[in-house]
Amino acid sequence: MSKKIFISHAVKDKEIAAAFVDFILHGALSVPIDEIFCVSTDGTKIKSGDDWRDSIKSNILSAKINFLLISPNYKESEVCMNEMGAAWMTEAIVLPLIIDPINYKTVGVIQELSQIEKLIDETSLDRIRDIVQEELDIKHSLIKSDRWTTKKKEFQIRVKKHLTSNPFDVPMDKAIFRQLVKETTDLEKTINNLIEEKSELEDIITKLKEAKDKTAVAEILKKKKTNRYEEFNELCGKVTKLLDKQSGIMNGLIFRSYSGKDIKIGWDANRDELDEAHANDYINEDLDIQWSTTKEMQKINDALDSVSTFINSDLDNNFHEAYEEEFDSPLEIKNKGFWEEVFEAKIRFN
Repeated sequence: MSKKIFISHAVKDKEIAAAFVDFILHGALSVPIDEIFCVSTDGTKIKSGDDWRDSIKSNILSAKINFLLISPNYKESEVCMNEMGAAWMTEAIVLPLIIDPINYKTVGVIQELSQIEKLIDETSLDRIRDIVQEELDIKHSLIKSDRWTTKKKEFQIRVKKHLTSNPFDVPMDKAIFRQLVKETTDLEKTINNLIEEKSELEDIITKLKEAKDKTAVAEILKKKKTNRYEEFNELCGKVTKLLDKQSGIMNGLIFRSYSGKDIKIGWDANRDELDEAHANDYINEDLDIQWSTTKEMQKINDALDSVSTFINSDLDNNFHEAYEEEFDSPLEIKNKGFWEEVFEAKIRFN
C-alpha cells in the first residue's frame, strides 16, 4: 500500500520523528499509521527482506506530502541529503521543518524559502495542520479543536525536553567559516615567512662567523639588504601582473575592499561591468570584493597579503632609503598612490 506521507529524518532524530507522528499526524490529525512512511517509527518501518533503497524511493514518489525534519544531524547525513534531493523532484508538497539551531541562513539549499516551517513553532504547526487536512482530504469533524491544542502542546513539550537532554552543536555560519579559513591561511603564511626569515638569518650568521675582515662583513650585509629590496620588488611584481588583468573600476573595488575605506563607487556609469563582476561572484550586492569565492580574487588577496606582511616586517634604513629613492608614495598598502605608483595599477571609482 502506498503511503500518503513521507518523513525524511536523521537516525539520531528518531525520537523527534516519532513524536511528530504520534502527537501531530496520527494523534491530532487522525492520519492512519499505515499511510505514513517513517523508517524509525514503530508500525511504519520497512519490512524485513524488503529492499531498503527501493522502498525509500517508491514511498517518496508516491507520497502526497514529503516532510523534511532538518536538524544539524540531518545536514550531516548523506542519506538525508539524498532524500531531500529526491523529494524536490516529485510533484508532492515538500515541507522542510527546521529544528533549532538550524535557521533560514544555515538551512542550506531550499527551493522555496517560503515553504520552510519551524517544527515546534505554534503558528507553523497550525499551518502544517491545514496543509495535511487539505491534501489528505481529512474531514473537519475528525480534528477537534481541543484535541489539536492538547496534542500540539504535548508535542512541543516532548520535543523541547528531548532537545534539552540532547542538545545539538550550533552550526557555523558560512561567512564566519570562510573568515576563519582565511585567518588560518594568513597565519600559516606568516609562520612560513618567519621560518624563511629565521633560515636566512641563520645563514647570514654562519657567513659572518666565517668572514675574515670588516670588508667581508660589509659585503655580506650589503647583499642581505639588496636581497630584501629585490624580494619587495618581486612581491609587488606579482600584484602588478594580477591587477593588470583587471579593469580600472575593478581595481577601484579591489582597493576599496582591501583598504577598508568608505569610497563611493559610480554605479550607473559602470552598471554593465559591475553586473558582470557580480555574476562572476567577484563582488556582492554591496560592491564588496568576495575574496574567497573565486580563485582569481583569492590570488589577488594572497599577493596583497604577502606585500602587506613584508611592509610590516622589520625593514632597515637602507631599505627605506632605496624605496624613497625610487618612489614618492608612502610605503603603505592602504594608500591609493602606492597602488598606482608601485603596483602600476589603473584605479577608477566612477
